[in-house]
Amino acid sequence: MAETLEMVYASALFELCIENGSLSEIFDEMSQVKNIFSENEEYLKLLSSPLISEEDKHEVLEKTFGGKLDDMFFDFLCVICDKGRIGFFSGIFSEFKELYNKHMNILEVTVVTSQPMSDKIKGKLIDKLSGSSGKKILLDERVDKSLLGGIILRYDNTEIDSSVKGKLDQLKKQIDSIIA
Repeated sequence: MAETLEMVYASALFELCIENGSLSEIFDEMSQVKNIFSENEEYLKLLSSPLISEEDKHEVLEKTFGGKLDDMFFDFLCVICDKGRIGFFSGIFSEFKELYNKHMNILEVTVVTSQPMSDKIKGKLIDKLSGSSGKKILLDERVDKSLLGGIILRYDNTEIDSSVKGKLDQLKKQIDSIIA
């Protein structure tokens, strides 16, 4: 199976972090940099431009992040900038996050409900998911009033739909298949 460009860079950085014992620190810094890049598309375009020299790009990175990031991670940003890969940072981060979650035994679960869950219900859901998966659960809660009630869980490549809307959709399909 061929590795993507994003996976190659993410794996290299991940292995360096493991060797240096700086995995959590670099993950936090990557999250912050990803947010900065997401909120400032012009900044990312500037760093991606072939018209700007490597020295000028390094100077821009130094002014923005100098002294605020781990040296190894700062050097990583410079390398992907030099190689014209800074535009792939979001994908590199996604791959790195996947490696990080696997290493840290974390399962990210998106839960969709028709109204916000109480802290008590969230706690019970986290406990249940943690018990069944054996992993630490990071819950991403979303509200979709069109569900009418119930819950949808999404994690890895799995979706469990116990929403009223989902059940009504299934019933409609069954009726349509009988009538058709």
